[in-house]
Amino acid sequence: MFQQERKGRLTVFQSPLLQKERDLLHGFSSRGGGYSQGCYAGLNLGLTSGDQVVTVQQNRQLFAAVLGISPEQVVCGHQVHSANIAHVGKGDMGRGFLDARQALSETDGLVTNERGIALMTLYADCVPVLFYEPVQRVIAVCHCGWKGTVQKIAANMAQVMVDSYGCDVRQIRAAIGPSISQDAYEVDQPVLERFRQAFSFAEQLIVPTDGEHGKLDLWEANRLQLLEAGLQENHIDVSGLCTFQKSQTFFSHRADQGKTGRNGALLMMA
Repeated sequence: MFQQERKGRLTVFQSPLLQKERDLLHGFSSRGGGYSQGCYAGLNLGLTSGDQVVTVQQNRQLFAAVLGISPEQVVCGHQVHSANIAHVGKGDMGRGFLDARQALSETDGLVTNERGIALMTLYADCVPVLFYEPVQRVIAVCHCGWKGTVQKIAANMAQVMVDSYGCDVRQIRAAIGPSISQDAYEVDQPVLERFRQAFSFAEQLIVPTDGEHGKLDLWEANRLQLLEAGLQENHIDVSGLCTFQKSQTFFSHRADQGKTGRNGALLMMA
């Protein structure tokens, strides 16, 4: 279970697995303590959610600050539910953090081996995954909705870390953050069929509810694909926090019927 910490006016959730790494700064936001109002009330981090941009900028600056991160250090992608992964360097610092138009185009995964670069992913039921390899010192984040999950973006990220940065897959740590649980995530047969085609373990992910629908376990879909990619079981941390069931704590697209803010996850090597 993730640790809940009060940092100033915010409540931040952290992975015990990543907390062990002294040179890492990381956190998963909650919806309380921010400046947004109305259906976005609290710490809405979504610049394109429909909220006031200036207010979201204030929220983002606040979230980064409580983690000891400066706005100019953060890099964001323009998330499109893809399996696209971008290699991030110093020249990308600041992109997309305060201006969504500057985000890395059509990118749901970010990876770097440089200190002082913070990687950020946004979500409101989708699965955020943070990665760290302590030997080669590589970090990564990815946004895994059902489309990204079925395209195996998490497993692909682990492979990119191995192929491009020389990481040992057995040393990679992964934290699967707050997101919608199986109990709250009913989908239709076309989605379930995509999972059956993609994964040999698909039936472990599905609880049928009627002839046309089933409840899908995105946490386990990402955990099992990471195990298949070569990660060690004790190097995968699952938050166990459902954004839908805890919609007073986290923004949830389903619980709020599509009109809601965005949670965020940040990761940086200090």
